[in-house]
Amino acid sequence: MVRSYKTRSSRRKVINWTVVILLVVIILAFRLVEEIGRDKTPDERFIVKRVIDGDTVELLGGDRLRLLAIDTPEKNEPFYDRARLFLESLVLGKTARIEYSERRRDRYGRLLGYLYIDSLFVNKVILENGLGYLYLFDDNDPNSPLVQQLLAAQRRALENKTGLWSLQREAENYYIAANGSFRFHRPGCRSVKNIKPGNYRRLKTREEALYEGLSPCRNCKP
Repeated sequence: MVRSYKTRSSRRKVINWTVVILLVVIILAFRLVEEIGRDKTPDERFIVKRVIDGDTVELLGGDRLRLLAIDTPEKNEPFYDRARLFLESLVLGKTARIEYSERRRDRYGRLLGYLYIDSLFVNKVILENGLGYLYLFDDNDPNSPLVQQLLAAQRRALENKTGLWSLQREAENYYIAANGSFRFHRPGCRSVKNIKPGNYRRLKTREEALYEGLSPCRNCKP
C-alpha cells in the first residue's frame, strides 16, 4: 500500500510539473507571437491624422511633418484650398513612410521629410500637379536624386502650364538671384537692394529661374 501511494504521488507530481511546463511554453509562445506581430504593425506616429495645409500634415502620435523641399500656397493665396484638398485625398488616414534629410526637424519642431504612401512619392506628385514649387535651403543637395526628381516634376508642370503655372503675373524686364542662393527676386525687392555688383546674376524670365530650380522670394513674390 505504501509503495502504491508513493507511486500515485510521484505520478501526480510528474503530471503537475508537466502541466506547469506546458503553461509556461504556451505563455512564452504567445508573447513571442505578440512581439512579432507588434514589429510588423506600423508605428502609429506615421499614420496621417490631419492635413494642415498643402505641405504640412499631423501624424497620429502628435508630430507634425513638413514636406521637404517643396512649398505650397499660403492661406488666401490662389490654389491654397486645392493644394490642401489634393494632399488630403492622397494621405489622410493612411500609413506614411518618411525619408529624412540631414536635418530631421525645423526650428518649429516639425519633422522634415519626403513623404511616401506605398510607392507614391507625395512631394513629387504635388509638384507634378502644379500645386507647389521646389523650395530648397542651404542644407539641401540640389544634385541629389530626390531633388532632381522634384525639379523634373516642376519642369513638367511649367511646360504644361498646370495649376500655379497657369496664373498670369506682372513680368519684370529681368530678375535677380544672389550667388549661392536658391531664391530669385524682382529688381526692386528689399531683400536684394543692398547686394553688390558681382554678387548676383540676372535671369531674363521668371520661367528661366523656376526651370533652374530657384524659388520665388516671399517678399516681392515674382
